[in-house]
Amino acid sequence: MIRIQNATQMQMEVDSAARFLETALGNAEALPLMQSTPDDVIYFSGGPDRLQFNGIMAIGFGSSALRQIVIQPTGNSLTVIQMPRRGGAAGADDKTGNVTVPLIAGVTGMRFEYLDGSKGSWSADWKLNRRLPAAIRFKISVARDGATYASDGFARLNLASLQGGRDN
Repeated sequence: MIRIQNATQMQMEVDSAARFLETALGNAEALPLMQSTPDDVIYFSGGPDRLQFNGIMAIGFGSSALRQIVIQPTGNSLTVIQMPRRGGAAGADDKTGNVTVPLIAGVTGMRFEYLDGSKGSWSADWKLNRRLPAAIRFKISVARDGATYASDGFARLNLASLQGGRDN
């Protein structure tokens, strides 16, 4: 019974991490990342195991703020880094105020894929100027106590449908 309970709890932990990512990604904002330049305006940057976007995140009890968010593996953990958004060049290089939080430990695999809504195709990388992916699917794998637990996630980006192609 204890083994079943531990396995159930671990699967719930991996599923909770996936649901957190779905919510955070679904609320991505169509705002330039701090490393953007006037000639290279990037709203969202993603690779197979790392992504970066702007979004509203909790910063304390009952309060939230706009943050540039990086989700990436660090050691054997999946880590969420929140960077305060400040105006001007100083804010882009200032590391003070960054908050790094391990989302889940024991990560053995992380895979993100991005849907280009205009083409209807999935890709392992995203760096298209002034565009958010229409959706992101991902898989997290975690190893604990000799067992592997996995969870799949899917996030439709709320603001992606408001970009481009509409006539007002």
